[in-house]
Amino acid sequence: MVAPVSQARELTKKGFIQVTTAFVMMGFTSTCWGAIVPYLSDTRDIPISTAGVLYGIFLFHTLLGTISVQLASRKKDLQFFVKGGIALTLIGFTGIFFSSSVVILALFAALGGFGYGATGITFLFLITRSANASHFRMNVVSAATGVGALAGPLSIAILGARNIPAIVITSITTSFITTWFLADAKWRFKPEKTGSFKKSRPWPLLLVIFGVIFYSGLENSIAAWLPTVAVNSGFTLETGTFFSSIFYALFTAGRFLGVWLSTRVEPEKIVVSMIAMALIPLMITWQSDQFPLITLVTAGLFLGPIFPNTSSWVARKTPDFPGGTTLLMLAIMGGGFAFPPAFGYLIEGKETSAFAGMILPLLILSVVFFYLGNRVWKSNTEVAEKD
Repeated sequence: MVAPVSQARELTKKGFIQVTTAFVMMGFTSTCWGAIVPYLSDTRDIPISTAGVLYGIFLFHTLLGTISVQLASRKKDLQFFVKGGIALTLIGFTGIFFSSSVVILALFAALGGFGYGATGITFLFLITRSANASHFRMNVVSAATGVGALAGPLSIAILGARNIPAIVITSITTSFITTWFLADAKWRFKPEKTGSFKKSRPWPLLLVIFGVIFYSGLENSIAAWLPTVAVNSGFTLETGTFFSSIFYALFTAGRFLGVWLSTRVEPEKIVVSMIAMALIPLMITWQSDQFPLITLVTAGLFLGPIFPNTSSWVARKTPDFPGGTTLLMLAIMGGGFAFPPAFGYLIEGKETSAFAGMILPLLILSVVFFYLGNRVWKSNTEVAEKD
């Protein structure tokens, strides 16, 4: 007997735990790139900018993996993408750490990025588009991502940069084992035709998407280059990675703050207020030479709640348009692909205060687009209610 669509699309408690575990891996792996870039530069004897390009190749192919899942999500069960995505991620990172040729490194970075993107969008679908999806659950898995984001650089700081390959591969393997038999992913998209999205103008969604692009560029740039600017400021790579772990400790605290706020405040209000408050530590870092690494990492507290609440915000406003979630993921991947590699060519020898000045425009643009998106969406809703 075939289960009803709503029942088949439910994410059970067991499935929720499995997906949450996978989100921990996603956070762990992504923040390790901040140490992987200088590690590759040192062990392969290549310029830091070239290592940054390899990271850019990885991020670009996360875009392709995300798009591929969106195009095929109505033809294959999500379980297919869970298995394939994690397998490709594991193969890709294994190749990155055990290859010497830059060309081969680039190929494995592309493969790992494709798998990482496919995995990320599939798990986001399971959280935001299942029949029992909730704003609270989205914030919980994002808090779990923050825990992984903290654990990644902290593990490297404690165990040493020489152990980066073992640390990252162990994390991905754990997720591979945990989610390979994810029964709750045996469904594909058949959204109800309510017409709510088609009848509304796409401008507010696009404004929010632009806000996400610049937010992602900011967060990924801090994650990717914080260890490097710490080294430029006279610290060791392990110390720089330790500062990354502090950033993600506060980032995770922000995610847990988002869990608490999600039961009390609408997601769009959380996004707009938190992104605006992130201006404070970044402005201080840019204008002051006193403890700039410490002031910079405090931005993590305000950046933490942005992504989960934007995900809930977009899902609520586009109930019959799963592509809204895909656009969100493309924005996250696109911002990470576009900006951090570009800063790799500007960051040579730059210390923390100068770095803060480079990334400040990304934050300002993000604030503007999130604010405008909220205003326009609110205005459209009021007009629709009057009609």
